[in-house]
Amino acid sequence: MGLALHTTRLEGRATVAARGSIDLHSSDELRVRLTELVDAGEREVVVDLTAVDFCDSSGLNVLVRAYKHARAQNANLTVTGAYGRVENVLRTTGLDRFLIGGSAEEGVGT
Repeated sequence: MGLALHTTRLEGRATVAARGSIDLHSSDELRVRLTELVDAGEREVVVDLTAVDFCDSSGLNVLVRAYKHARAQNANLTVTGAYGRVENVLRTTGLDRFLIGGSAEEGVGT
């Protein structure tokens, strides 16, 4: 199925809604999008994983690198909407502790 990305900007926040699978073949597209947003000056970037059904280690690597890149630029990157297998992977690896942030959308992903 691949990966589709849709970016919206509202009230100082850029949200990247991903749909499909984040894997070796599609993770580079997500990496480029997140890097471009931070480099363009976005200070609040949210990755919405509500419509993502699969995320492998390459996808996790992209999220971690994007998080670190955002922090280095004094920006925030958080993940919302993770459920099922994707949520389990984030929790199992411990990445949920810093990727899933408290935001205005409390309760998303739970």
